[in-house]
Amino acid sequence: MHDDKFITWHEHQVWFEALQVDKSRQYWIYCQNQRPIGVLNFSDINTDIGQWGCYLGETDVLPGSGLVLEWAALEHMSTVMSCSVLEAQVLSFNLPAIKLHTLFGYEAFKTEQGGWRFSPGSDDFLPYDVLHFRYITATWRDNRLKVLSRLPKPMQNVMQHIQFLAKDNL
Repeated sequence: MHDDKFITWHEHQVWFEALQVDKSRQYWIYCQNQRPIGVLNFSDINTDIGQWGCYLGETDVLPGSGLVLEWAALEHMSTVMSCSVLEAQVLSFNLPAIKLHTLFGYEAFKTEQGGWRFSPGSDDFLPYDVLHFRYITATWRDNRLKVLSRLPKPMQNVMQHIQFLAKDNL
């Protein structure tokens, strides 16, 4: 997702077929009211430093959907995965994701030059950076209740009901 190149249906199929046999990655479909609205993904899951990312593919979603994905990623890392660190990359123009990572207490540890993106509403291409964040598993276990207390009360309840369902359980 570092560029905005159009992805053909064939490219989607090739990616999905490769994903089926790749034991280093996991992808989860995020549903609200049984409607798929996004994806939560993990890579390098069998290593000490796992990677994660997410994507909301719909705009008419419940407020706080990004919070749910952020919480789910950290909970999955600390309860299921064997990594001691979870890293994420955020493109510098994605201010909501940067704000979420800050709210949850991620450590920003590296910035790399990204590329150029077309700026909606203008004729310009603008440069962006790739910001790298990390969360240490033990730190999340220590911080999770403090982070939970900072969230709006309705979201606190939602976080207690997140489930990861295997395709066999659907």
